Amino acid sequence: MLIITQDAARAIAGVLEQEPDNAGLRIVGGTHSLNGQGPALHMELAPAPEAEDEVIEDEGVRLFIAEGTAPALDGKVLDVEVEGDEVRFSLLEAG
Repeated sequence: MLIITQDAARAIAGVLEQEPDNAGLRIVGGTHSLNGQGPALHMELAPAPEAEDEVIEDEGVRLFIAEGTAPALDGKVLDVEVEGDEVRFSLLEAG
């Protein structure tokens, strides 16, 4: 299961504060990563989960995990780096 750090949860909450209550960030898996280290993943604002999405509510935020993407997130930690107005999410190994 994906773990969300408190810093990442705060950043996500900031992104979602102007969105409707049922909105969330959707994580979608691609086929090729930029660095060759596992599948490519990207996040996008979504007004609601799609029918096949897994919904994770943690630290007061909602993530929608696209069908087939959950295995790539298992045992990972979603963290964030904030520099000025730039927000960069990263996945780290849990533990």
